[in-house]
Amino acid sequence: MLDINDGFSAYKSTSIDGRAAGADIHKLVLMLFDGFLDELESVTGHITQKRHDKKAQSIEKMMRILGGLEASLDLESGSEVAGNMKNLYEHCGQSLLQASLKNDLSFIDSVRTVMTNLQEGWKGLGSQVA
Repeated sequence: MLDINDGFSAYKSTSIDGRAAGADIHKLVLMLFDGFLDELESVTGHITQKRHDKKAQSIEKMMRILGGLEASLDLESGSEVAGNMKNLYEHCGQSLLQASLKNDLSFIDSVRTVMTNLQEGWKGLGSQVA
């Protein structure tokens, strides 16, 4: 039996894979921010609607995205900015875990603020480089 959602998921995955293949590191990081913030909105709905299984899946996905963002940092250079961003990603991860454990949207709001600000900073950095 064909599930339309499976087809849509495959399309989304292929579309994202195609964009990622041709993207530079700046665009890849922006894609990670976009995916993270989209998933954050899903988590808000899952918590509100008490869909705990879907909430857990979304939190796990966001934790993987945070791992990808952290992996993109050049910590070897000793850059203070990279260290600060690593700390912010870790803070967001801890806040997501608290939001999940307590079903508390205030933790989600905090993460949204941090990640939106970081995303805007990356967008500004891209316009300076271009």
